[in-house]
Amino acid sequence: MQLDDIKKLATLARIDMSESEIMEIAKDFDAILSYVGQVKEATKSISARKDLAEEFSLFNVMRDDAVTNKEGAYSEKIIKEMPDTQDGFLKVKQIL
Repeated sequence: MQLDDIKKLATLARIDMSESEIMEIAKDFDAILSYVGQVKEATKSISARKDLAEEFSLFNVMRDDAVTNKEGAYSEKIIKEMPDTQDGFLKVKQIL
């Protein structure tokens, strides 16, 4: 990139730069532009594979929330395992 181009960019960005700063930036500018080019190439390849990405994308599998067992099918087993019950309810120690 030419020094005049860097000066124009600095003016457009409203950045005051001395000649030494412009020379310093000029050294790094080619590397910066090269990196931007690599990023562009990477995004091109990703957008070209968008259909492939959509095909293998993750999504939630939802099912209806339905009761699958008979009502009270496990109640007797649970009540038998509990140390203290009353009228079909489980008794626990008072917390508060």
